[in-house]
Amino acid sequence: MNKVKVTVLMSVYNTNLEILKEAIESIFNQTYKEYEFLIINDGSKNGEIELIKSYNDSRVKIINNEKNLGLEKSLNKGLQKANGEYIVRMDTDDISHIDRIEKQLEFIEKNPQYSIVSSRVNYFDENGIYGNSKRHGEVKKEDLLFGNPFAHPTMIIKKEDILKIGGYPLYRRCEDYAMVINLYAKGYKGYVFNDILLDYRLDKNNYMKKKLKDRLIECKMKWKELKKLNINVIKRILYSVKPFIAGIVPKKIMSQYHRNKMKG
Repeated sequence: MNKVKVTVLMSVYNTNLEILKEAIESIFNQTYKEYEFLIINDGSKNGEIELIKSYNDSRVKIINNEKNLGLEKSLNKGLQKANGEYIVRMDTDDISHIDRIEKQLEFIEKNPQYSIVSSRVNYFDENGIYGNSKRHGEVKKEDLLFGNPFAHPTMIIKKEDILKIGGYPLYRRCEDYAMVINLYAKGYKGYVFNDILLDYRLDKNNYMKKKLKDRLIECKMKWKELKKLNINVIKRILYSVKPFIAGIVPKKIMSQYHRNKMKG
């Protein structure tokens, strides 16, 4: 494929076909058309790749993993294969708004001080949209204590910069958060659009996916990686144990807490 500015990067693994179809078509329907759509098949066996091939779109490039590698390794593989100057992340169960790529590309090119740009999101489930994210504007390193301010499937990232920090660190279910910390540790900066540019699927199944062991991995990640930002040890301790506390609270309570927060 000829040189392109944008690579849309998606990793696919055992996704409901109707949900996957919505995600893919939200990319095909973008107002910005000159992208490469790089899809990593991470061992899917439920007809996902057959669905993708059925679109017969020349912008699509599929890379097949010989076995399931997990999201973080698949994304790193994609970074190495991407032709674009910018990486637009997309997940298999979300829906990009029609002007997402156009707006993000225009912004990051006009504001080269930022290595990563994301947006606010709508949260939805089988009953529709029930809330949205609130945070926007330039993100300071202190903001990273509280969690990842950048919703992963809304990110546009300068490929050169993410490769300079070694891509995604190998932390299950928090690889994006660790990657952002590493960018900031090297002096790179990011910004969150006030516009809502993506509908983010966050239903009961999403809460069930994150197990206590995943929360413990996030604790370890925060303790180790936040040190790179010269965060004082007391704050590192306090915020590093926060994922564990979230992990032992019943998922139904956590789900309701987040829903109330998103509506506020």
